[in-house]
Amino acid sequence: MPGLTETRPTPLAYERVRRAVGDLIRRGHFKPGDRLPSEHQLARRLRCSYHTVRRGMALLEDQRLIDRRVGSGTFVAQKGSPAPAGPSAVKTARTCLGVLCPSRLDSFAAEFLHHLHAQADHRNLSLVLRTVSGFGSAARPIVRELAGQGCPAVLVPWLPVPEPVLDLARLVEDSPIPVIFSKPLPGLEAHCREKPEDFGQHEAVTVETIGHYFMKLGFSRLAFFGPDTQTTKDLGHRLIAYSRFVSQHNLDNLTGLVPTGPEPVNRQVKKWASFAGNLAVICFDDDHAFRLMTALHKHNLRIPRDVAVFGFNNVGSCENSDPPLSTVQFNYDALADAILDHYDHLTKGMPLHKPKSAGPILVIRGSCGGVLRAGSKLDRIIQDARTAALTAAKSPTETH
Repeated sequence: MPGLTETRPTPLAYERVRRAVGDLIRRGHFKPGDRLPSEHQLARRLRCSYHTVRRGMALLEDQRLIDRRVGSGTFVAQKGSPAPAGPSAVKTARTCLGVLCPSRLDSFAAEFLHHLHAQADHRNLSLVLRTVSGFGSAARPIVRELAGQGCPAVLVPWLPVPEPVLDLARLVEDSPIPVIFSKPLPGLEAHCREKPEDFGQHEAVTVETIGHYFMKLGFSRLAFFGPDTQTTKDLGHRLIAYSRFVSQHNLDNLTGLVPTGPEPVNRQVKKWASFAGNLAVICFDDDHAFRLMTALHKHNLRIPRDVAVFGFNNVGSCENSDPPLSTVQFNYDALADAILDHYDHLTKGMPLHKPKSAGPILVIRGSCGGVLRAGSKLDRIIQDARTAALTAAKSPTETH
């Protein structure tokens, strides 16, 4: 099958499937009415999973480029052919929302897009993903193109750091349809489900939960490790939450912010080496936890006996680290639902309700010392830590 392998990197595997097969159809490798290879054959040739192919082909079906016939296979749609009757007609009639993403995404952003797709599917919505190198003038015609295809709104679920606020403001002004963001931006607050005054509260509760968890395990030193940057808002939220926690509990502030490269991490580990046996470290994210663990191994410090480590986001490689990394499971579904709720609010006039929070989910593995120190009492310690954090988060002036 000529030309089926696409070498250009894309942020999501199923988007690669959509592009590769869609390009073959547009270039005439497959003609209207031609039967396409089976999804298992496509999975082998595109070197991805069967489920990834199914998701990519679903996008092509939403665009009416292919026609799935139960018991017969998948065919290139005839030009101008009417929508098929029966169950497939319901799928074809779905509303398609545009999704605009930077072309380079990290593992956290890619995982979030998978959840956004799943939550949209539950609401009988389909997503049309477009990647951009930036949100300046090149992004505006793409938004107009999505509007021309019938998309009632465009979702921007992930932004580069620092956020290009001026470019995004021009994008909103130029767009003929609503543009919806996953976080509040200056001057664009109406385009986000979350209010600026609420943004970052979940970060504070999460850091507070980890702090209580480590204290209940008996650690007397609590440190924070992250990047040396002023452009990441999440860092500010987590760092302030950590500083507040150690201050309230009369602990030393052991903040370690390091630039890229191994040597700054090595220097930080040397500073903390004297605390071995009683030191627990909250890391800004899983990537920084991996950096720290590498340096700890290099200096013959045992994890978690000498230093306990906790990450953020629960990326796929956490289970394969040495030891497996304890981390925070980000609530991707809640954020995806918030974006889609805001779409309903802007386009259908549906009211917004304050989302309920069940508290952070701690994924306990080997790096934090939970099993080693708590044994059978671990579940109770986790629950007590979560309860203490949620209680502390309630402001005396908060009304319900």
